[in-house]
Amino acid sequence: MTRALLITPYGFQNTGVRLLAAVLRREGFEAPVLFFKGWRNNDVRPPTETEYRLLSDHVREQRPDVVGIGFGTPYLGIVTEMTRRLRGVTDAHVIWGGVHPTICPEDCIPHADSVCVGEGELPLLDLVRTVRDRLPVEPIPNLWVRRGTEVWRNPPRPLIQNLDDLPYAELQGGEMAWIDDGRLRRGNPSDDNALYRIFASRGCPYACSFCYNSQFRQIFHGLGRYHRTRSVESVLGELEAARRRLPRLRRVRFDDDSFVFPPAWVDELCAGYPQRVGLPFDILLNPQAADAATLRKLKGAGLVHTQVGIQSGSEEEVESHYNRRASNRQTLELARTLADIGIEVTYDVILDNPLASTADKQAMVELLLELPRPFNLFLYSLTPFPKSEITDKLLAAGLITEEEVEGRATKSFSQFRLSLDYPRAPEETFFACLISLTSKGFVPRRLIRSLSRSRRLRLHPAPLRLAAELANAAKLGGVAFRMLRRGELSTFKVAEYASFRRRLIQ
Repeated sequence: MTRALLITPYGFQNTGVRLLAAVLRREGFEAPVLFFKGWRNNDVRPPTETEYRLLSDHVREQRPDVVGIGFGTPYLGIVTEMTRRLRGVTDAHVIWGGVHPTICPEDCIPHADSVCVGEGELPLLDLVRTVRDRLPVEPIPNLWVRRGTEVWRNPPRPLIQNLDDLPYAELQGGEMAWIDDGRLRRGNPSDDNALYRIFASRGCPYACSFCYNSQFRQIFHGLGRYHRTRSVESVLGELEAARRRLPRLRRVRFDDDSFVFPPAWVDELCAGYPQRVGLPFDILLNPQAADAATLRKLKGAGLVHTQVGIQSGSEEEVESHYNRRASNRQTLELARTLADIGIEVTYDVILDNPLASTADKQAMVELLLELPRPFNLFLYSLTPFPKSEITDKLLAAGLITEEEVEGRATKSFSQFRLSLDYPRAPEETFFACLISLTSKGFVPRRLIRSLSRSRRLRLHPAPLRLAAELANAAKLGGVAFRMLRRGELSTFKVAEYASFRRRLIQ
């Protein structure tokens, strides 16, 4: 039987590779999955020699006909080295796919036999069938194929419009293994995780300049609707299956880039979710797409937390730098609605933007001080990903070099989520500390405003940083206690987040 070994670096919960495995298995192919090292927020470490040896030994044992590796931009160097080493233990066809191969296939084709541009389910299925039947792989749509120095660059096929045609992401651990901490283990590495992440849609209705969706829209222009929605029945069916398979499950997270669905879809979800799933759930939300009536319905069905992207408090920065249209008024209205309904909220904010002025940073502080407390923060350090609009602006302005673009650089290994110990200019540290303090309900707003006017702290922010670190540690302790009380603090979650090296802002 034709065997395709699927490998994903730094992603134990990777839904994409689990879905690819399910597609191949449904068609009768063997599709074992190897998770190669786990994600550690702000502490991503390259594989050791022992882990590379375990990888080679596992591939030799599996004897695959096809090896598929799916990855994002930060892991380009590691996947290149993985592939180099695998050439010595297998003659299998090596295909790369994922976000980076889709956006930058020219970076990838010198190392792989083929590169998938776009959605991988149908191209990978075609490839495995073709290898089984010993037919030429060069004509397969979506694939760049290399034979020596010659490369075939096939255009992508239309996007999958009916997402219900796809199976549920694979959860069975019998055909899974993972390598981490110098060991190889068998089974599903996220079996003990209390959180299940699901995608009820594919694509995004927005095109933010820092996000891969803006580039994907250009690549797939004219190939069908980009933002597509699964049926409620499909979503509820997957969640029921997950509950049966994962006995420790305590919470659901809808991982769609933004929770944007037709009113009838929301009504159907709210009618069926409490009886068929009955777990608290989270969503990601854009202030432009929020309304009180919908949020009240979702709250009644089990919504307990929403993650809201505001990126910046300066409307000029949001629109001109990030290509978003949400106004501060919309953000404040949403914040008040969430507080009134009783839904916990976390705001996403991007810092370390070289294009941001002092006024932009001050505006962020002022906006956060206006939001109803309590709230949480996820602070992100702006990472320049290749070919994104924001990266092109930074390069054109001479504010970064090509060597600082992610892929060549690996900034996200140590500063994907922002931490205050990262080396940055005094003013950047000053504002990062102030912004961190805004989410601490025990720190008076009046005090934060007073600190924001201190010229001395702006030039010498070390005392402010110490205060912000202590306040953040206190809040993180409270977050951990609440998760423990709800049964959500699994060893999986602790491994991802808990470390003195990873003091993330909350």
